[in-house]
Amino acid sequence: MLLGTGALLVLVVVLITGGFVIDAGPLHFSSRRPAAPLLIFTAAWTAILVVGGRQAAADALAGLRARLDRHAPAIAIVIAASAAGTGVGFGTFAASAADASGYVSQSRLLAAARVSFDEPLARLLPWTGTEWIFSPLGYRPGPAPGEVVPTYPPGLPLTMAAARGIGGEWAPFFVVPLLGGVAVLCTYLLGARLYSRRAGLTAALLLATSPIFLFQLVQPMSDVPAVAWWTLALLLAFSSELGAPIAAGVAAGFALLARPNLLPLVAPLAIFICGWPRGAGRAPTAVLPQFLAFAAGLVPAAGALALFQWRLYGSPVASGHGAFSDFFALSNIWPNMRAYSTWLVRGELPTICLAVASLFVVYTTRRQSRTPSDEGLTAPVHATALMGAAVLLCYLPYVVFRDWFYLRFFLPAFPLAFVVVGALADRATTAFPPWARGLVLLTALATAASTNLVVAWREQAFFLRDYEGRYLAAGRYVDAVLPRESVIFAVQESGSARYYARPVVRWDLLPVDLDTAVATFTAMHRRPVFLVEDWEAADLRMRFPSSPLARLDWPPRADIGTNVRVLLFDPADRGEARGRYPTDRFR
Repeated sequence: MLLGTGALLVLVVVLITGGFVIDAGPLHFSSRRPAAPLLIFTAAWTAILVVGGRQAAADALAGLRARLDRHAPAIAIVIAASAAGTGVGFGTFAASAADASGYVSQSRLLAAARVSFDEPLARLLPWTGTEWIFSPLGYRPGPAPGEVVPTYPPGLPLTMAAARGIGGEWAPFFVVPLLGGVAVLCTYLLGARLYSRRAGLTAALLLATSPIFLFQLVQPMSDVPAVAWWTLALLLAFSSELGAPIAAGVAAGFALLARPNLLPLVAPLAIFICGWPRGAGRAPTAVLPQFLAFAAGLVPAAGALALFQWRLYGSPVASGHGAFSDFFALSNIWPNMRAYSTWLVRGELPTICLAVASLFVVYTTRRQSRTPSDEGLTAPVHATALMGAAVLLCYLPYVVFRDWFYLRFFLPAFPLAFVVVGALADRATTAFPPWARGLVLLTALATAASTNLVVAWREQAFFLRDYEGRYLAAGRYVDAVLPRESVIFAVQESGSARYYARPVVRWDLLPVDLDTAVATFTAMHRRPVFLVEDWEAADLRMRFPSSPLARLDWPPRADIGTNVRVLLFDPADRGEARGRYPTDRFR
């Protein structure tokens, strides 16, 4: 029976995805054509029917749902481990662009017991605002002359710093995948606590295969860690164990350290701690002590965040990204509603279809007969509505973005939402005959998860390592070939160049002409070079239309990358030395 059911699920996966290959150490699993699983499925169930008859086959299938419930914890652990393995296997492992380089480089500062770095060159130049030009992406000038501070909150960098102290330079890149596994496992436990093990298993699988979750899982950014901490806090908030409220506060504190702008999510947690909604795990007794314990767990992280922001930005409530009014406006609400609705359908359509189909079955059968599980749906639905409203409050008035992957902002609401989908799917299966319930649920999950993976593949979640690899390659290259006195003029590559190699100068923020800046650094016995991505060349010419150097009309020292090329130009090669050096090419 298990062989026949497994073959059916593999058949579904192959028909949707076109086949798969799984390499797990020395083990190799692959299925590329539907013929083999179809043959195994047909042979297995034919044998069951011939040997035991229809009743034996029905009895065997009837126990499938119970087996799924019995083995759900082990299956959830496998799903969580697979999610973490996906994050490692497809991880970018590069301090790239602004976000990733900002978090990883800040972790190096914190590991050295520092919150900023000093740039002596900023105090030597005769221009105004020199701290800005030495601030790579993800950084800004600090309160002291020559001081440069990170713009990102310290939650993820602190965790990365701890990992760096244990495992060295590469360890920070394992933090997000591991916390992704924690998020998936906590989602299962949350679903099991609020409704059933099968609901938790469904929710965990939907999160682990969510395209936007996978897209962020492979990058060293704070989205997945924030999901992990908030889901852990939710799990503890619904727990009746002694000490759960203070532990929920601690988890929420870590979540705020990772994403301070999600402060409104503390309110739903406090309400859950106080026993609402009923039936969600915690009895509504002794409300004040529970709330005070939650606050006691939250205060240390909130205080540390306030001190951090006060030290770096001059105010306990200041942000490294700028003033509140620069990012939030009521006029953003409607454009964001349209954008996020479109992205939600684009990225989570399989889950939406599963939810709609399950809701239809539940609604049509509920009028015929009510079951105890109908009452059990109330608590997760109410909790999800409250948590979702808090997330909407955080992001609907926020800046309007144009790219699909900003759906990542809604990730903290996904675990509870997926628990509701899992509860609906579990309840919907009771409308089928007992022998079909487990098979229907497994087939629906295989269909949704496989389609999710196809969407994630289409959205490039599994190709980001190649795309982001140019930052690592360019950073390592300039570190190896440039002398110590070099200064790198860069914008898009500024974060990675500063992390891997040398001081950077943001040419987009220069208060003087490009040729003047190069001459000034040369007179200071520094060696200026340009590290630009191919698409930035036009921006450089537009920023300095009268500068001969901005034309980049001589061969580069290096040409790195494929989809996006990173070019290294040495101004000393222009003129008489033009063409003197061959271009190093890396693809």
